[in-house]
Amino acid sequence: MSERCVSPAQWFAEEWTALLGNVMEAMAGERPRLACRALEGDPAAHSEEIGRRHGTLLWWEQRYPLPGEPSVWIGAPRDAWAQLAARILGAADAEDESQARETYLEVLQQSFGELSRCAGRQWERQLACKAAEATAPPPAGAVFQVQISYEDGSIAPLLVAITGTPQDPPQPQPETPPAQAPASHSEPQSQTLGLLLDVELPVSVSFGHVQLPLQDVLKLTAGSIVELNRSVDELVEVIVNNCVIARGEVVVVEGNYGVRIHQIMTRQQRLESLP
Repeated sequence: MSERCVSPAQWFAEEWTALLGNVMEAMAGERPRLACRALEGDPAAHSEEIGRRHGTLLWWEQRYPLPGEPSVWIGAPRDAWAQLAARILGAADAEDESQARETYLEVLQQSFGELSRCAGRQWERQLACKAAEATAPPPAGAVFQVQISYEDGSIAPLLVAITGTPQDPPQPQPETPPAQAPASHSEPQSQTLGLLLDVELPVSVSFGHVQLPLQDVLKLTAGSIVELNRSVDELVEVIVNNCVIARGEVVVVEGNYGVRIHQIMTRQQRLESLP
């Protein structure tokens, strides 16, 4: 699974921790320092211990349709999720507890969506995961503690529990070298096409769209969440010169967003996508 030969449970915990940093950086403009370490004992005992110091833990579960039926559980005490939400809503000076909770849950949904895509690549399958659900702590499972800190202080720790019996992903098969094709004389490239190769075209990526009444648009403030018509598991559209030419998944490359192409549109589909 990696050069360190980590277990599947540890892979899920460490991968989610890194993705949490990506989501917080994107939503709050500042990346926290994150550390994930394994704990001994069962999740319920650690949940009770942290809850006594930082408030009752809010648990959410994400199930993955993979061999061994693994589930990833995230437990956050009130101090932790309130402080994470405050990092995002700070500019809006929001003090509404329900708004803070919804903001934290949006962070969870985005991190779970990214984890689904990463797990899908590891296990070489398209994952359609069940939506996360609020639950009590799991009675047993591998448990990890995630410590979050910023330059101005630390946040109460989160718990990550991995249940089920997650299995290692399939090992990649060695590639067979392609057979040598017989030499052939290709036709010279069109001179007209050669003139067009240096033409620059605008490229954009569409995550989705939504129509809102003007009165709702006027209510938007810093920290407002606009729900688009595309789920986290759907492919985004790559648009060139107002024409959809491909669809792909969003990836993060060295701190920058990118798109891994999954589907190239046919000529007929490109024509149908034109406004």
